[in-house]
Amino acid sequence: MSSISGHNPVQRQEARQQQADTGSGDRLWQGLARPRTRPLPPQGLDIGAVYIRGVIERLRHRRSVLRRRARRVITLAAKLETASEAAFDDAIGDARRAAILGRDHPASIELAFSVAYEAVRRTIGLSLYEEQVMGALAMASGCLAEMATGEGKTLTAILPAALDGWTGRGLHVITVNDYLARRDAEITSPAYKRLGLTVGILQDDSEPGDRREAYDADITYSDDKQVIFDHLRDRLMAPLAPSLTEHLLDQMLADAPSQRGQGENWSSRVVQRSLNAAIIDEADSVLIDEAVTPAIIALPVPADDGTPAGGEHYQLAARLARDLRSGEHYRADRRMRLVELTDTGRDRLAQLAPDLPAFWAGPRRREELITQALTAKELYTRDDEYIVRDKTDDEGKTTREIAIVDPSTGRVLDGRQWQLGLHQAVEAKEGIDLTDTRRTSARVSYQRFFQSYARLSGMTGTAWEVRNELWRDDHLPVVRIPTHRPIIRKQRQDIVCRDADAKFRRVADRVESFHAEGRPVLIGTRSVESSERLGALLAERNVPCRILNAVRESEEADIVARAGEENAVTVATNMAGRGTDIILSPKTRQLGGLVVIATERHSERRVDRQLYGRSGRQGDPGLALTYVALDDDLVARTGSKTLLRLTRAFAGPLRKPLAWITWTFAQHAASRRAAATRKQSMQYDAWLDVSMHHETR
Repeated sequence: MSSISGHNPVQRQEARQQQADTGSGDRLWQGLARPRTRPLPPQGLDIGAVYIRGVIERLRHRRSVLRRRARRVITLAAKLETASEAAFDDAIGDARRAAILGRDHPASIELAFSVAYEAVRRTIGLSLYEEQVMGALAMASGCLAEMATGEGKTLTAILPAALDGWTGRGLHVITVNDYLARRDAEITSPAYKRLGLTVGILQDDSEPGDRREAYDADITYSDDKQVIFDHLRDRLMAPLAPSLTEHLLDQMLADAPSQRGQGENWSSRVVQRSLNAAIIDEADSVLIDEAVTPAIIALPVPADDGTPAGGEHYQLAARLARDLRSGEHYRADRRMRLVELTDTGRDRLAQLAPDLPAFWAGPRRREELITQALTAKELYTRDDEYIVRDKTDDEGKTTREIAIVDPSTGRVLDGRQWQLGLHQAVEAKEGIDLTDTRRTSARVSYQRFFQSYARLSGMTGTAWEVRNELWRDDHLPVVRIPTHRPIIRKQRQDIVCRDADAKFRRVADRVESFHAEGRPVLIGTRSVESSERLGALLAERNVPCRILNAVRESEEADIVARAGEENAVTVATNMAGRGTDIILSPKTRQLGGLVVIATERHSERRVDRQLYGRSGRQGDPGLALTYVALDDDLVARTGSKTLLRLTRAFAGPLRKPLAWITWTFAQHAASRRAAATRKQSMQYDAWLDVSMHHETR
């Protein structure tokens, strides 16, 4: 963690006073902080009303309105170019006071933006484009700005962040990993310093004192996991506070011995202030892809709860599952991700029960254990849903562990576990030491957590496909910001292959020809297994490549940043290095720019667009190709079997349009299924709020 002080002593003193007036008590009063209204899933006719309101909100922030306001901001900023440093300090003070007195007034926003615009020019040496100011205006109004890859979202966020930073109640800039949080804070901090604002950075190794200091800053850069788990830890530390009286009583008794903190008041041990405002970078990844992911703090289950010690029941279940036959003893539906025992399977378990430990005597208990083991066996594939890797503890002892792979990004989710015994079932399947079964102590979904902010906005390269869901669930209108330069990237039709083997061979052949020309190539894959497979095929052709799967984020960003160099061939998961620009050299620009090859369509069209967007940034040339196979996982799980049979049957010119229909149908079906899951999660969270007697806000 690092903290950066303001530039002007008078401004720093004003900032401290403002924080004393409005911010220092936020930690004590966080249970009473008033968040945005948490939207509940609409029902019946309300669905249509919510949809219409979302359309109206997007129209309020249409391009013509934003462009007109952006030009006013740039005109105001131009008048400050010749101002002395003292005069510019006065302008900063005026903008700050206007933001405090009327943060949402259009004139206050435009004045604040003009000052921040000039601060960026003076400190970083860049003048923001008109389109960047449009994106900033959209975010300041509580929208999600869709800005293409390479359009400068990091600098764009300075303008709305400064506006909320001046209010003294804190703003969180949320990124998708620690590396991006640190990088973005370091890039933007000179501008914030000049504006009299302090900046805090949260990292995975930040100590509690450093975390408190980072949250006390005007602007805090962090990845999503840090703020969510700090919130959960604070909830475990702090008592429930349904009334003002309890807060006052707790404060009055702060000096008395406490069972919770040996004389400390609980408010001195929590680190976060109230959740005032947040700007989410790569917002579709956080609010959509991670929406149903529960953030959980779990503690080991006590040994006296009746469960056998050491997890022997999971190991025994894994051995029994290996002997059961699909179709006879159980049915596995890979489309619906379900495993069900047949009557024959239940009878087989009943026959085995007398020879099994007493823990297996109950029919329901043994069937649940075997179903969990069969789920791990049939539905969770190594090098796809998870990897097995070595782990070294503090004493230097090396053991093997299961590491979950994020299906949306292809990254390893460090520290995550599947719940309800599934993680132990997968460990038993792989024959590695079992971790302790854990019981949830604090839980919140990503979706519900970010709905708790009083003010929420964001930016991303791909959100249009989920615009209605973002409005329905998060009250975020999606506003598409035009690119600064026209996109001249060439997009080819999908290349359809008979099966995966033929697909990967054709991809390797095509990459070999591009490599011979010196043209850089970025290949997107869906899984670790696919990336390794393609890497082996390229090695056979003497094509050197760098393979990205489950490495540290800083290395990932560095490798992706260099993917635009001459002769560079990079094999990566579809989302690797997200947030990192691929910059072309003059030579590779002459050769036609970066070639992006997708080896499979993703279940969400916007993720395909995110991959394609790596090529053709800021008016650069580029080419995007997609290779698909008739046995791809997407069409196998969610595609129409009839359409797939027709695509297989026809060859020649008819195959391409049929394939386009087949894959479009499969993507729409997968997207609808994922959206339904997120809606169910939201309904469950709403029910949980009511059942726990929390105020539905």
